[in-house]
Amino acid sequence: MRSEVFLSILLASGLASRLAAARDSVREAPTAAHLQAGTDEPASAGSTPSPPPEPAPAAPAAPSYDAPPAGFSSAPPLQQAPLGVDTSQSFEPTLHSKTGHVSGFMGWAFNVPLGSVRDFTAVVSPLGFEVQILAWVNNQIALGIDGDWATYVDNRPRTTYNVENGAVTATAYNYTQTSSVRFLANYFLMDDGPVLPYVGLHAGVSWATFESQEADLTLSDTEFSFSWGGQAGIQVPLGRYAPIALVNLRYVNTPAQEFLGQVSNVQSLGLLLGIGF
Repeated sequence: MRSEVFLSILLASGLASRLAAARDSVREAPTAAHLQAGTDEPASAGSTPSPPPEPAPAAPAAPSYDAPPAGFSSAPPLQQAPLGVDTSQSFEPTLHSKTGHVSGFMGWAFNVPLGSVRDFTAVVSPLGFEVQILAWVNNQIALGIDGDWATYVDNRPRTTYNVENGAVTATAYNYTQTSSVRFLANYFLMDDGPVLPYVGLHAGVSWATFESQEADLTLSDTEFSFSWGGQAGIQVPLGRYAPIALVNLRYVNTPAQEFLGQVSNVQSLGLLLGIGF
């Protein structure tokens, strides 16, 4: 009987010691605040829990393209051209300066004799050629130089010609050839456009060769003279990088050219059809 009571006392005391040990282990377990702080030290019973971390600042919002600009209550409406309306009329092309630009022309010339030379060779000459070079001072003034050559041929009716120590009566075959070198000054009435009209003056030196054949007799002479005159014409650009067509009408007067008493001066009116750049 005593042994059973003694065993009961031992079991009760063992159970009590185990309960006390379990209670102590629960008190010594780490708190949630201790685990969140990431430390190995256990939090005391009266410590204040750590505050939660502050949230990260939000990224700035993307700009709204529908928002009105500063100073406006609403976005201004977009201006759109009406359908079917040609807006190219408002385009103004940029004018390119011609200052310092050099142009060259060459062409075929037709010449009509005027004045006293018409009594020697009256036929219009289709045998002419000309080359000219122009340098632009500005968009409306061009200075240049040119050289030309022309030939006149005519059969004259039977005529009596006075020669040294006598006279000759015969049908004459007359021939005149002229050449000139001139300085040009042109003023263009427009600085740009599909057609560029101009007027100008010229002055230079001219020489002419006269020859007359009557039967077996041939008479010839070469005369030099100062020449002057005026001209007018048009230039027609065929494209921005294309050639330029030239039409020029020129009056020439060479007052000091004489031959056989029939020619006292040489005048002409020439038409030049040329092309250049």
